[in-house]
Amino acid sequence: LDTRGIARALAPVAEREGDRVDALFERIDVLGLPPDGGPPGIEVRREEGLSVRLWRDGKSWTSSRDRLEPGELEEAIRQVSRTRTGASMPVPPIRLSSTEISSADRHAVLRFPGRLQKALRDRRVAFPYRLTVQFRRRDLRVVADRVGSPPQTERFFGCDVETPWGRCGSLTPSLGSGAAEELADRLVARFRCREASAPEPGSRPLVLGPQTVAVLLHEAVAHALEADTLALTGPPEGALGVELGPSCLSVLDDPGAAGEGLSRSSDDEGSPTARRWLLREGVVEQVLADRSWASRSDRLEPGAGRRSSRHERVGPRSRFLELLPGEGALEDLLQEVGDGLYLPEADRGRLDPWTGRFVLRVPGGRRVREGRLGDPVGPCLLVGPVANLLSSVLRVGGRAVATGAGWCAKGGQRLPVFASCPPLSLREGEIGA
Repeated sequence: LDTRGIARALAPVAEREGDRVDALFERIDVLGLPPDGGPPGIEVRREEGLSVRLWRDGKSWTSSRDRLEPGELEEAIRQVSRTRTGASMPVPPIRLSSTEISSADRHAVLRFPGRLQKALRDRRVAFPYRLTVQFRRRDLRVVADRVGSPPQTERFFGCDVETPWGRCGSLTPSLGSGAAEELADRLVARFRCREASAPEPGSRPLVLGPQTVAVLLHEAVAHALEADTLALTGPPEGALGVELGPSCLSVLDDPGAAGEGLSRSSDDEGSPTARRWLLREGVVEQVLADRSWASRSDRLEPGAGRRSSRHERVGPRSRFLELLPGEGALEDLLQEVGDGLYLPEADRGRLDPWTGRFVLRVPGGRRVREGRLGDPVGPCLLVGPVANLLSSVLRVGGRAVATGAGWCAKGGQRLPVFASCPPLSLREGEIGA
């Protein structure tokens, strides 16, 4: 892109002091392998376009288009600035590169069903399932009226397995044999829990696996510390300095550390991302804010603005959560709780922003008897106020595992979220009916 030329075309829109105008250029490629019984072949879909946004006095106006052409950019600028149709604007050309999905990514999608089937056969289990595999790539660049951010690319794979006893999905930066082995382990664990009875409602000691911790932190920490969520009950900066958990609990959002294909140096507004401490030794140090919320307080920093596409509004969201490891293996955590439950993964979560109460759906787990894993248990709910749960953290394990926390659908925008978490133990957690 001719970022200087585009910035010059945008600059006249910022008529008042404090105005900001930017343009987002976006291309999304999806390659999908449909499940058995679906249409034959590989589905390949591409969409591209742009949007222009004017931000003024805490409000924003956006005009989006589904083509990457100078005429579309000019019309979007006119619509946002509300200038007369005949006005002249020097919009530079937009030159498009002919990017294609790599053969390696295509082959990874094609080979994965066979790899998963082999991994299940090696575990001596067989059951009917429908597997859907996708590769997604999103290229974007933000140009503001004064400066342009570097080009950003995010790429990852998604798998969805439908079984007679529920769905199991995963997000991962690669689809090698390790991804098939990990998904097979999860499917086998769910297979063994399919006819087990649910645990009795009530409070008891819990050990949470890394994937459950990822979903839990996304709901109980990230969503709870997003500026727009905090603003429902008071000023967002009022959360700074609040003690939410014990000193062993340190949680960061660091988009730059997400790894190859997932890391970002700027957000969807063009603001630089940063290593943001949400909790440092149990105390709130920063909250997630986009440029709009950061402009309302000198104690909030931008850089966490996200949107699922150019047609949506920007909002503060997490991208890559990290729970800093503590000490001890999973076996040590089990020994410490003695009797309770082990919950290896959660497949759905929800936070009520008004009450601070969360709900996690757990597809199954194991009983813990005298520090050892026992019989399987069926699906259950982990519920309770965020403050109660975080204050009940007993110990954080010593080995973090990179995991996809899943798709987040806050506000109707479907965004992928990832994490790196060790297991942890809770003095007590409430199992709902």
